[in-house]
Amino acid sequence: MIEYMNIRTSSSREYTLSPDDFLISRTDLTGKITYANPAFIEVSGFAWDELHGAPHNIVRHPDMPREAFDNLWSTVKAGRAWNGLVKNRRKNGEFYWVQAHVTPYFEAGQLVGYASVRTRAEPQAIALANRVYEALASGCAHGYRLVDGELRRSGLAGLLGRINPASLGFGSAATSALVAVLLPACYWLGRSSGMTDVPVPGLDLALLAGGTALPCLLGRRTVRASLAPLEAAKRFNSQIAAGNLSACLPDLGRGELAQLGPLMDIMRKSLSSIALDVNRSMHSVAEDAANIAQSNHALAARTEEQAASLQETAASMEQITATVEQNAGNARHANQLAEQASGSVRESGEVMHRMVSKMESIAATSRQMSEIIALIDAIAFQTNILALNASVEAARAGEQGRGFAVVASEVRLLAGRTAAAAKEIHELIANSSQEIDDGVGLVRASEQAIDEVIESVTRVSDIMAEISSASAEQSAGIAQIGQAIVQLDGVTQKNAGMVQHARHVSHDLNEQVRGLAQAISILQIGQRERLQPDAATPARAPAAGGNPPRPQRQRAVEAEEAWEAF
Repeated sequence: MIEYMNIRTSSSREYTLSPDDFLISRTDLTGKITYANPAFIEVSGFAWDELHGAPHNIVRHPDMPREAFDNLWSTVKAGRAWNGLVKNRRKNGEFYWVQAHVTPYFEAGQLVGYASVRTRAEPQAIALANRVYEALASGCAHGYRLVDGELRRSGLAGLLGRINPASLGFGSAATSALVAVLLPACYWLGRSSGMTDVPVPGLDLALLAGGTALPCLLGRRTVRASLAPLEAAKRFNSQIAAGNLSACLPDLGRGELAQLGPLMDIMRKSLSSIALDVNRSMHSVAEDAANIAQSNHALAARTEEQAASLQETAASMEQITATVEQNAGNARHANQLAEQASGSVRESGEVMHRMVSKMESIAATSRQMSEIIALIDAIAFQTNILALNASVEAARAGEQGRGFAVVASEVRLLAGRTAAAAKEIHELIANSSQEIDDGVGLVRASEQAIDEVIESVTRVSDIMAEISSASAEQSAGIAQIGQAIVQLDGVTQKNAGMVQHARHVSHDLNEQVRGLAQAISILQIGQRERLQPDAATPARAPAAGGNPPRPQRQRAVEAEEAWEAF
């Protein structure tokens, strides 16, 4: 720690305390910090973890003379309180002056450490202390000395300055005056009445000296007797200031100071009662704060889980939305294809209708051709009969009819050939008519099938339209659900932020409870009872059974340790 102090730098900037600042700390017998109130921690600039267990010289300023800390340690180890000005240094190098009151701290009647209460120092006192401390550090402090932390002038001026006529009391002044007057008066009355005729050399001077010395001795004894209860009251108040509310009220005699005894004891008991009430309330607040912190922790965990689930749900809804939109697109595309197919099938149906009409026209033409062929066949038959009759008539004519017979024969041959050709054409037309009838039947069957296809395609188109509409509605519904999930996720995120804020608030509340517990832990209300709630993080208490130091045998060593520790 000494090396740490050496590498720290000091600044010329002063940190001014407010009148309401009370810096309280406590050390063990070796000068290591076991307690510091929040005001001390804040003013020092250090964190509690840095102060706890560290030597008190962590806040020592290099301008403080060694003689001041030697006087401090010699005073408190002698069991007296030390009250003086101290210049300390903050962590950032700034300095500040305090009026320090250091007193031994007892537990169960044994010295266990030292408590220090610091307040803001007055400017006049700072100016004097600064001048005298600089002189002490340079070894030129003539005319001043430190007595229990107080700067006193040395020599006759200091002695006269410390005389307090009021402290002598009216009784000692009256006694001194009475003795000083009566003793010479008795002597002179004796001589004047003849009771003392023999002159004694030097008797006048002796009477005068006796009349002066005796009142001084009596006055000194009276002053000591008057100041003893005051010193006891000062020691009692020092223990109260150090937080030892279990200190026993000393005997203050029977004078006017004794009237303060019951009031001081009532003050001690009142402080003890307040401390106990604060301790009980702090226990309740600590439990409530712990429950709030635990509930906030569980709520934060559940909120985080809910936020994660909502994020997963939102991601799933996005995937479902994309799938539904894709299905809706496919349905719309399928509906378009179905409508196109329906249109194509309708066009095919119309073509088939036209084909049926054409084939029916061909069938009608074939029937007309059959009728014409039948007419040709009848004409050929009649021509053949006429040719046969002509041949008979030519044979009857003899030689004159021979040429006509040849013509008739040729006509008959032509009629036969015409009849044969007509028969073949009739057969072809009959076959064609049969094929046309079959084709008409097939075309009509195809037309019926196409009509059924058109009906099916129309139904498919209607169904795809319904699917597309349903998909659009689903997409819109899923979009609303997704928006609701996004809003719910936003609310959850806000809740998570509020939960985090509540966690910070509960953490701050726990820290404040710990700070209050640490602050109240300085109070001791019984021989073995210290106010240290479970919620607090109390400073390490020194062992109550430690042996007190022996100042006479180790004065030089302790002075060295005092400078190093403080």
